[in-house]
Amino acid sequence: MSAGVSTTTSWGPLAEPIHTDAAGPADPVWKDNAYLSFWDTAAAVFATLHVSTSPNSDGGRRARCSVSAGGHTVEIIEHLQPGTFSSDSIHFGLDGEIRVRHPELNADLLDTPLFVPADYSVGGLIPELVPGKPLTHYEQGCAVTGELRVGGASYTVDGYGMRDRTWGFRDESAQWIEYAGIVAASDDSFLSAIKFLGADGTVRGEGFFITAEQSVPITEITFARDAAARFRRAMLTLADGAEHTVSQTDHVAGFWVPMGAESEGPAFGTYDDFMRLTVDQRTAAGFFEQGILHRVR
Repeated sequence: MSAGVSTTTSWGPLAEPIHTDAAGPADPVWKDNAYLSFWDTAAAVFATLHVSTSPNSDGGRRARCSVSAGGHTVEIIEHLQPGTFSSDSIHFGLDGEIRVRHPELNADLLDTPLFVPADYSVGGLIPELVPGKPLTHYEQGCAVTGELRVGGASYTVDGYGMRDRTWGFRDESAQWIEYAGIVAASDDSFLSAIKFLGADGTVRGEGFFITAEQSVPITEITFARDAAARFRRAMLTLADGAEHTVSQTDHVAGFWVPMGAESEGPAFGTYDDFMRLTVDQRTAAGFFEQGILHRVR
């Protein structure tokens, strides 16, 4: 698949600057997050970059780069200062430029937007930590190109991915009991579908099926898992009545997703499972993210 399809040249709301004065010491935790997961199945490269900064929580500041390339896995996790998405080794540019300079990993990558953003802020899907102040959350498909060196080998990347930008009051252990989401991309479509079990026991789901021509909300989401609770398929119904089935072909990589701070209380654990997929029997790739609140301690 070629990663040359694009219907926009600007990251728009996903380039929202960091909110340096959004919260004070007495306020709940505010987080500014930026995230990019991408895959090049031909080159056997799968990766996630995740940066989170906060004006009022030291535990809410972290930069992470996880890469699986040719079967070799490297993960870098570093502290972030307030008001920046650049750590000692990792630079996450809101303009799409990604740089990593580390003894175990070097990367120069460019992510460019595909289609239009998926705006998860409008439907109020994500539970509010502070009533009346919802979390703002955008996702968008992208093409990712560039070079990386890991495990003594060099790789030319030409693939797809999902980028997101989130800001607001956020505490996963207080807001969520469980969630699951599927992301898939190909040369002609991008889809994202998420379901949350909130702390109040309410289950809500939302998603988007996006092509160059249109963005259609996903109104019904059902996930099927295997005996180890890994993703097998998703059945999706769109607002226009169309139905799509996303099926796992094989699992190819995976990373744990650190979100909060070290805790002796409840802790939210999340995992990204990268896989080859079919969307209505058409070849694609993407990942399934599952998160659950661990309360046994």
